[in-house]
Amino acid sequence: MTAAAPPFAGQYQLLGPSPRRDPRTTAIRGDLADIALAGKLFAPHYVVPMERALAVPHALLRKAKGDDAEAGSELLEGERFMVLDYAGGWAWGYCAHDCYLGYLPEEVLGDPAAHPKPVYPHADPVIVAEERLGTPYVWGGRGGAGIDCSGLMQIAFARAGYNLPRDSDQQEASAGHALEQDDTPRRGDLVFFVGHVGVLEDADTLIHASLAAGMVVREPLAEVAARREGGITSRRRVL
Repeated sequence: MTAAAPPFAGQYQLLGPSPRRDPRTTAIRGDLADIALAGKLFAPHYVVPMERALAVPHALLRKAKGDDAEAGSELLEGERFMVLDYAGGWAWGYCAHDCYLGYLPEEVLGDPAAHPKPVYPHADPVIVAEERLGTPYVWGGRGGAGIDCSGLMQIAFARAGYNLPRDSDQQEASAGHALEQDDTPRRGDLVFFVGHVGVLEDADTLIHASLAAGMVVREPLAEVAARREGGITSRRRVL
């Protein structure tokens, strides 16, 4: 991890309004930023990220330092974490697979050479979701401590070779392509609700990680839509 001084004042130009940035995936704090943002966003210092690997079976990625801080996501063994800062026994950085920012205990990170990346054979994402029926619901989970709705979708489609963003609103904005209202639903379609997402097992059945049920469940799509405020907000097709 190497700190770099900001560009000279005469070289640094902000042309027009700053682009909208997602704080979940834009690696900048008040004191430093990823070197990739130099010339795009101003920070007192720019840092070259250090690649580390998760050296334990799983670890929740926290939104702040501390074991009681809210979880934002989760890393699984061998997945890469790009460290921008170490302080107080915690590492701040982002997950290499989706750029999601957060804090991990320094002790859970190891040498990438000693912890190979997970290798997944391509599989039907619906089968992957089916295999996780009954998995406990855990906010921020991706299958280690438990799993949440968007974590289930991210893992299921990753096993099929598709990289989805981390959160449901990010997935709704960019995963695959949007379907029109009259498009025939089919297996593997993503179905979105306010703050929630699931995948179609068939045209009438949804698999999703349900907070209310406390686990990954299979339910009639119509029942899920009826009880969620606002019903279905959109559908997207990745496959």
